[in-house]
Amino acid sequence: MASASKTKPSEKLALPAQQARSRATRERLLTAGEKVFARKGFNGARLADIAEEAGCSVGAVYFRFKDKDALFQAIAEDYVHVARERLPMMLGVSEPAAIVRACVLGTAANFRQHRGLFRAIMERGFEIPNLTATFFALRDEASITIEKALRRAGMKHRDLPFAVRVMTQMVYGFLLTGILNPRAPTKIDDDKAVEELVVACTAYLGV
Repeated sequence: MASASKTKPSEKLALPAQQARSRATRERLLTAGEKVFARKGFNGARLADIAEEAGCSVGAVYFRFKDKDALFQAIAEDYVHVARERLPMMLGVSEPAAIVRACVLGTAANFRQHRGLFRAIMERGFEIPNLTATFFALRDEASITIEKALRRAGMKHRDLPFAVRVMTQMVYGFLLTGILNPRAPTKIDDDKAVEELVVACTAYLGV
């Protein structure tokens, strides 16, 4: 059993998973929830749909999560937990252009993997103040980490903190549009479009 220090934040939103089978079921439900949110959105998704996707009963969902909001928050908090751990590794390069590239490609990979979560956040997340604050805090941490990495790489800029925030907004806006707008001219799964986003960000920062 995992020690208290390794318990994911979302464990508090579910009954304790004491056995390996129960933990595996819980992880399947989180994965299934993201897939159903990606297809139907938060409002269109039903717990019965999520249970079917996970290959378990609706009762198994309620045994671990009191409602759809609790499941959604568990998915979101697990994402934040993992993204925070991955951020330093994602920027483990030494050239400014490589740092920007790693930032864009890493963020795109996260959005692709968790598109259901981001669609649900846009539909539901901003109604949950503590969750919104958590995501904004993660965004700010990411900006600070990128700024520090660029400074270590020797980058000079008249207002680097502001420039990094603008770049981060460019990346998030591009990727969210690709998830939410089926008529968007560029798609989140289009590698060429993401490469062009890398070009735009490096040109903006002058690296």
